[in-house]
Amino acid sequence: MNTEQATAPLADPSMAGASGSAIVDQLTAPKIGPIEELSQALQHHHTTLVDYCTLALQPQLSAADAERLGAILDQAIDDPLLSFWLDEADGWVGEHLNLISEEGLRQQQHKLQRTLGQTWVDTLWNDLQHRTKTLQAYLKRVGVYSGAIDGIMGPTTQRAIESLKTVYADDLPLGCL
Repeated sequence: MNTEQATAPLADPSMAGASGSAIVDQLTAPKIGPIEELSQALQHHHTTLVDYCTLALQPQLSAADAERLGAILDQAIDDPLLSFWLDEADGWVGEHLNLISEEGLRQQQHKLQRTLGQTWVDTLWNDLQHRTKTLQAYLKRVGVYSGAIDGIMGPTTQRAIESLKTVYADDLPLGCL
């Protein structure tokens, strides 16, 4: 085990700040937490949120109002914090106009959690299948797998992995990756 301390010179002396290192400056800079970030986004988007709530409370929208509402929604697609605050505004408007009961809101939240959970599982499953297909293709290239490249980690794939460990115990053919 090497117990010497490694020191690296600053690659570009012009990057040094008052403390002598841009890296030190960056690491010691005050960080903002998620609450502060949300608060800053709220302040930044205040006018947009007021416009949105005003438009959302209208019984009918003019063409110009509909265009403004569309622009706000388009902006929210690219700005997750604005999207968050618009969702909060929707909840506030719904609550104040008695459009959504507390039970209805809970049901919507539960449905959203299930949907997000299922989406996460689907994404994970697709990723796992892709990785397994990549592994199967590699095992086939090195000659230890003869099964289908189907993304299923079945017994044939598992035996091929064990064969790889046995056949190439000391020198894995990494060039085939």
